[in-house]
Amino acid sequence: MKKSDIIKLELMKYFRFEKGMVFVCSECIHNSDISAINEKCLVEVEVKISKSDFRREFEAATLKNGTYWKEKKHKFYAHPEEAYSSYVIPNKFYFCVPKTLEEWAMEYLKGKNPKYGLLVYDEELTKTSKIRLAKGAKQLQNNPPDNYTWKQIGQRVTNEMITLKEKYNKDKQELEALKKGVLVAEGIE
Repeated sequence: MKKSDIIKLELMKYFRFEKGMVFVCSECIHNSDISAINEKCLVEVEVKISKSDFRREFEAATLKNGTYWKEKKHKFYAHPEEAYSSYVIPNKFYFCVPKTLEEWAMEYLKGKNPKYGLLVYDEELTKTSKIRLAKGAKQLQNNPPDNYTWKQIGQRVTNEMITLKEKYNKDKQELEALKKGVLVAEGIE
């Protein structure tokens, strides 16, 4: 499993079980790595596993790198009053990095939006998740999530559950077929 996928799972556990968020999903609001929601707050998290990955988040948009939407997102997060009325702005925004990047990321973020927070994936933690808060995020905007945002998150959670159930059923069938094939090959049917 890729390190970014491991971190995403740990973030989902962190927000659901440690922070009590109602729904947590991946690749939802603005294709963020993790979105978490409750009655009062929408949180967005971007996972960065290398310095270059982190730097790309803030590259100036060009036709070649295709980061126009990221540049716009960070502009709107810094100045919510300039966003379109339908543009979803989370209440809080975090980056999450492996422990080895913590100090570098903390320094790098100083020149970016001061409201952004930093979470750290720390394999040595023994609580429910391997995530710890390094820098708290400040409110980007104060409005609770609207019905449109709840609907987006609910649909994404449902899509993820269906996909996982399909994968589980396929893997289970393959395992049963493998067991049967092994037993038949050994003459134990």
